[in-house]
Amino acid sequence: MLDFADLPYQFVPPRPSPLLISLTQLIVGKLALPGRRHLVKDLEIRGRSPLHEACSKGARFVLLPNHSTHSDPQVMLEVSRRLGIRPSFMAAYDVFTRSRIQGWYMQRTGAFSVDREGGDRKSMKCATDIVVAGKYPLILFPEGNVYLSNDQVAPFAEGASYIALRAQKAVGTEQPVYAIPVSLKFTYLEDVRGILKQIIDDLARQFDTELDRNADFGSEVMRISTTALNRFLGQRGYTSPDQAGTVDDQIHHAAGQIIAALERKMKLKVPPDVDQTGRIRRIRATVHAVRTDPDREVDHPAANHWADEAMLALRILGYRGGYMAINPTLDRVAETVARLQEDVHSRIFRPVGRRRCIVQLGTPIDLRERLDPFQARAREAIAELTRDCETAVQDGINSINASNEAPGAALF
Repeated sequence: MLDFADLPYQFVPPRPSPLLISLTQLIVGKLALPGRRHLVKDLEIRGRSPLHEACSKGARFVLLPNHSTHSDPQVMLEVSRRLGIRPSFMAAYDVFTRSRIQGWYMQRTGAFSVDREGGDRKSMKCATDIVVAGKYPLILFPEGNVYLSNDQVAPFAEGASYIALRAQKAVGTEQPVYAIPVSLKFTYLEDVRGILKQIIDDLARQFDTELDRNADFGSEVMRISTTALNRFLGQRGYTSPDQAGTVDDQIHHAAGQIIAALERKMKLKVPPDVDQTGRIRRIRATVHAVRTDPDREVDHPAANHWADEAMLALRILGYRGGYMAINPTLDRVAETVARLQEDVHSRIFRPVGRRRCIVQLGTPIDLRERLDPFQARAREAIAELTRDCETAVQDGINSINASNEAPGAALF
């Protein structure tokens, strides 16, 4: 997971150019996706019929894909091109700030910003207005971050469901707004075991150890990951988790002590019934508020340290105990190695081999059928739609995996 810049937030609105969107879709599909940065050599779309049947005059669409790789936006651009639509994207503010040219270009291709560290009313209103206008179907990634665990969907945030239902309320019952779950599955088309072993050996040497090539590779990945984790914890004065515990226990112990220490330092009360990820989000929102407040400049050095600690805790929680061990396919092992590599170096690395992406379009959910519950019990209706979309995306991934015969599906 990459670091996020804590810059004073300023909403970046979309300024879509239909010509530039179409040109970008063509370039991405023909050049960028097959290129070295993504290595997506084949893209298959399944489940078009239900979407085409739902396409009536005046219908609006919110597409909700999982977000397991850094190639997902490019894949969705190509999917939208093949479906004959020009989309709009909600994107993290950080992406717009990486360069003026990139920010300008993203605006013209229909993207707009969101502040992930706080309630962004302007972004929510913009997203709703785009759906209501109906000209540019909206693409949202409800997982929020890239977790590099393609086979296991991370919990969806509820903002996407809120936007979709709010848009349906604004449109009324005469015309439908459809929420469309989209399952993205990337799988390797070639054997990349040798490359993965070299990457892990290189990482191991940075932590004064090396890969035992005669041992089980999955066990070695876990050992080296634990070595890296203990190094990062020790550098910050934290204790190493009990190695006898389960992987999940070690993950939650390591993250838990960082979270608790931050809450003490920042004098934040521990909220009831909030999981560790929710507590980190609250911490990061507070840090963001401090670092972007010029009147609190004296606190900026401390906030910089808090931000580093919170990111470490978030990275630790991003690992899924048993994800690789339960089903050590080449794809899952490669994802875990990529995750470790990215966390150690804090930058994106290219895929290690040629890939196929299979896209399963889920059954469109007609939100007119959920409008009455939304108006009566908004929170419950939003939560239910979020669960239904998350389940549909996971089901789609499971369905793809059941028929996947690519090399990436083979056990490592």
